[in-house]
Parts: sequence; C-alpha cells; structure tokens
Amino acid sequence: MPSRTDSPLNIAIIGAGLGGLSAAVGLRRQHHIVTVYERYDFAGEVGASLSAASNGSRFLLQWGVDISAAKPVILKKLIMHDWQTGQVQNTYGLGDYKAKFGIDYNNFHRIDIHQQLLKTAFDAPGDGPPCTLKVNHKAIDIDAEKGIIQFENGASASADLIIAADGIRSQSRELIGITPQVQRSTSCCYRCIISAPKLRSLGLSDYINNEAIEYWGGFGIDKIVMSPCSNGEVVSCYCFYPAEYNDLREDGWSISATPQQLVDTFPGLDERMRLLMLNAEDIKMWRLYMHQPYPYWVKGRVCLLGDAAHPMMPDQSQGSCMAFEDAGALGLIFHKTFREEYSIGDGLALYEKLRKPRATRIQEASFKARENLNERIGWSSSTDQPGKLTIEEVCGYDMMGNLEELKAKL
Repeated sequence: MPSRTDSPLNIAIIGAGLGGLSAAVGLRRQHHIVTVYERYDFAGEVGASLSAASNGSRFLLQWGVDISAAKPVILKKLIMHDWQTGQVQNTYGLGDYKAKFGIDYNNFHRIDIHQQLLKTAFDAPGDGPPCTLKVNHKAIDIDAEKGIIQFENGASASADLIIAADGIRSQSRELIGITPQVQRSTSCCYRCIISAPKLRSLGLSDYINNEAIEYWGGFGIDKIVMSPCSNGEVVSCYCFYPAEYNDLREDGWSISATPQQLVDTFPGLDERMRLLMLNAEDIKMWRLYMHQPYPYWVKGRVCLLGDAAHPMMPDQSQGSCMAFEDAGALGLIFHKTFREEYSIGDGLALYEKLRKPRATRIQEASFKARENLNERIGWSSSTDQPGKLTIEEVCGYDMMGNLEELKAKL
C-alpha cells in the first residue's frame, strides 16, 4: 500500500546546536517525528553575540519562536570608528529595516536564542508534535543508504532522513565521504563580553545605547566588532588579529585568555576600547580556518546543514543565518504533503540545489570580508563593484520563489 501523502517522516538530527535545533523546529512545524541526538550530556551553547538579519530572523518568526524572550537588541546602524582616536568616521543607517525586509535586524546572545529554540523544539505548545532530545549520543558511523546511525554508547537509530548538523568539526561529514580541504587563516580572534553595569561605571554607556554594530579597523587583519545583546545588558566584542602574533595553533574557539593578553594584542588602539578590554569578561581565543566548498552536501538519506555544510568566516555575520535558511529550506521542501511532488531522494537533491550556490557565495564573500571591510554587506554596494555581495541580495532573498523556480525544472 502506498504511503499517505501526509504521513510524517521519521527524522534524525545529529547535533543540538543552533542549526540542529532550527531544523528540528522547522520540521516539527511540518508534523514530522523528529529526534535530536547530542553527543554531550547537555544541549548547551556558548559564545557571545549573534547577528540575525532578516533572512535568518524571518524563519524564527515563521516558526513561532518567542523572539522577544530571546532578548534581542534591534540594530539600527553600522558605525565606523578611527582605530587610534575612536572618533566616528562613518555611519551607515539601516533605515526602516522592517519595512524594507519584513522583520527587524535582531542581535542576540547565542545562549538566549539557543534557549528559545530548545523550548520551541521540545517544550512549547505549537504546530506539530514536540521533538525528542537524546543526549550522550555521539555518532560514530552512518549508513547513508539505509538511514542508520551507530552511536558510541552502543545504541543505533534508523530514520527516513538524517540531518548532520554537528558543526564546523563535523564527524558526520567525513562519515559520508567528504574530506574537507582546510587551511589556517592568517587571522585569529578573541571574543569577549562585558556587562552594561560595568560599562556604565567606566563611562562607556554609549556603547550600550547606540543600537549598532560598531567597528574599529577592518582594512587589513586587525578589526574590532562590537554590538549589544540581551536587551542591552551585555556588549559583545570580536577582536581579530594576525595569527602570527601569538602563533595560536590549538584548535577551538573557547581557549581562555586574560584581559592583559587581549589588550596587549592591540597596541595603539583607541583608549576607550582598551579600557573596555581590560574590564572584559569571558575572554576566549579562537583559531580561524578556511574551508573550501565541499563537493556535495547530500548522500543517500543524509544531508549536511549549517557549519557542517558551509563553514565561513564570521565577517559577514551570516553563519547562523545560513543555518536558519538551511533549516527553513528543509521545512519548505519536506512539507506535510511533499510526497505528492517528489521522493525523499528528490527532495534532498532539491535541498542541495537550492542551498549550495547561495551559501557558497556568502561563504566566499566572508573570506573576502575578513581583510576588507568594503566587502562586508552594509558597507558594500553593487555600485562600488559589480558582482559584490550586497545587503539587498542577502536580506531580501526570496527562498520560496527560488524554490519554485527549481521545482519547475524538475
């Protein structure tokens, strides 16, 4: 007997980070049966701020995620400071972003938005059955054709569809035959946060109130990027510097550092910013790598998502948005009655055709923006240089229209 056209898929998601949870929420909304497998004993998140421009925030809104509970700061402008004096050199107003692109430019703390995605996937009432979370399940083998996952703890799982969302160091990626071509970037990064009360005590309250992403440098490796999050109670900084400075070789993005290490890395920097650095909290070093685009994202019943599919530099502020878009695409493709149109295999092929060109273009643009702020959306314009990535191309993207075009070609 043929399957009902609205019968749910049994979906396994490897990884409970932002990408995995987004996929869980998007596919829950299509009434599929979703199980998320997390390798650690807690589905947590670490880090600092996360920009979600309209192309990412749009899906959070559609999925019914409680955006206000994630305590965003709505960004209104980009500000450029002089490296040495801190004086404002240029301001780019984002204008009425909501009117132009349909939703505000939200800046979250990673932990805040992760918590809301957890609730939306597993706890909150809403359309579709709540997802299931299984921790301490590290995937060690995948049979992509049969849809079977083997875990280190001895358990196994079978699924109609497996989504590998296990991050930039994805092991699932290699289990489906992809060997990343990776090289160390010429850059490393410190990330840190500082609380609003501390900023006020230091006379730096304008950094809280500007509702902006603020920059120092960026025309070369050195660059500071600062923005408020968590309802303005936290300010987050990403501080890029030449890798040769301390020859950081340890892999990871949570290598602890001291305020003095941070400030010593940027001699000649604006004294107000150096004051912030000396009082910063949760300072971590982060070794950056450049991944060349992978030859494919799909094999059998498995697809890659987020950083597992398209690791990129943070300089376009689009890493998380691309994961949200990936998840949104899976929800659109594997809608409740997709079987009336195509098979699971055809749907996965459609997913790769829809997502890979766009994510690869933004990935490549992130490499360019690492050492040239003029390549960064918001600061860039197609009138500067034809073919340059622009904020309109990124934030005004019509995924449904793109998908319908591809379907017409099937």
